[in-house]
Parts: sequence; structure tokens; C-alpha cells
Amino acid sequence: MSVRATERLIGDLVIVAGLHDSPAMVVKGINEETKIITTVWFSDCKSYQEGTFPAQALDRTEAKKTSQPGKAAKGKKPAARRK
Repeated sequence: MSVRATERLIGDLVIVAGLHDSPAMVVKGINEETKIITTVWFSDCKSYQEGTFPAQALDRTEAKKTSQPGKAAKGKKPAARRK
């Protein structure tokens, strides 16, 4: 489902609907007349990228939760047993 080209979309995360490995991109700007959306993202080589896409080519997405580097994952402690 494509997104609507409205000012409320600015700051939301979107992906390119036709790409299975599309990066999550932040909406930077919108041209409501032409329904063109400007997005920004960081590429795999950690460089800043900017692109423009038609609104019908984009879908909203949620941010993936990732653990912070250098911190151990916290797990649930096992239940205590009676002796």
C-alpha cells in the first residue's frame, strides 16, 4: 500500500515497496503537487544518501529494534527451585 503525500509524513520511516532489501528511509520533504517524496538514509558503507521517489512506490515501515553494540542481551532468569 502506497503512502499519501502529505506534510504529516515528514519524519516517518518508509521503504521502497518493490525492493525486498530496501533500506529504511526517513522522509525529509514532500512536493504535494507532484506527489514526489524526498528521503534520506545511510548506506551500508555508512555514507549519507538522499533520493526522491513517487509516493505510490513507498510503504511505511517500523523501526527494527536492535541491541546496542557492546551490551550483553538481557534474558529472563530461570525460576528458583525448591530443595
